Amino acid sequence: MIKAISVRNIEKTINGKKILHDINFDVYEGEIVGLVGPNGAGKSTLLKIMTGLYNYEVGTISYYQYDLKDNFEEAMSIVGTLIEYPDLYCNLSGKKNLELFKTMFKNVDEETIKEIVNIVEMEKYLGKKFKTYSLGMKERLGIASALINKPKILILDEPTNGLDPIGVKKIMSILKNMKDTTIIISSHMLSEIESLCDKIIFINNGTIAGIKNIEDINNSKKHVSFVVDDYSKAKILLNKYAINEELEVYEKDDVISKINKELIFNNINVYRIFEKNNLESEFFLMINDKFDKK
Repeated sequence: MIKAISVRNIEKTINGKKILHDINFDVYEGEIVGLVGPNGAGKSTLLKIMTGLYNYEVGTISYYQYDLKDNFEEAMSIVGTLIEYPDLYCNLSGKKNLELFKTMFKNVDEETIKEIVNIVEMEKYLGKKFKTYSLGMKERLGIASALINKPKILILDEPTNGLDPIGVKKIMSILKNMKDTTIIISSHMLSEIESLCDKIIFINNGTIAGIKNIEDINNSKKHVSFVVDDYSKAKILLNKYAINEELEVYEKDDVISKINKELIFNNINVYRIFEKNNLESEFFLMINDKFDKK
């Protein structure tokens, strides 16, 4: 596999407070990587460093063979970014905004713009002013601006923030279809991140709490909740398995099956077994250490 992104020993201090501590990870070509963590964990700071908006005192970042400090222009020429809210001109049309972005790069022609607009499905709205767009349309044009140089790497900070479910699904669908692009995306939408990403980087208190492949997360323990007719009796039986008072367990399939049989054997009717979001469960394990059992 070809290494597209290498982050080594990154540290950052702002106003005397250390925000990032010894951040290390790699992303390989074509991977979609989710960056998740609670508010204030350091996600946005890290992405701003990776896109040149913040400097960094310690460590190295490289995109393919380009070091971000030593070869900034070359490195950023293969990176597209959308950090927080799309920073576009409100009184210009979508087309005029993209034409302005085009002037920042070499060899971007009208065919490239048409291709990108087609990807984000904004053909019908290019003539309208940016300020008239819905939030979802603004985010899609923001992604289009990030793709204007046909980047090998795309870095997105909360691109679905504030969108309705339809808008979220549209953005995620666009990203999922970018087969040859390496993507890092931060988001609080864990269910959507789980369906989009190949790998998750968990960050908390400015440090990497863990890095896991989605496949490993989905094939490990499951977080389920039992709905029964006798909670008092079930709580006693599930004492060694339950992670809280709501009859929730975090176990592998064979153990969940064993629990279900034990409840039925003891004349407890099991009405439903709800499976929780696997990434959400892993998130709490990594970030908050909410569960007692792993």
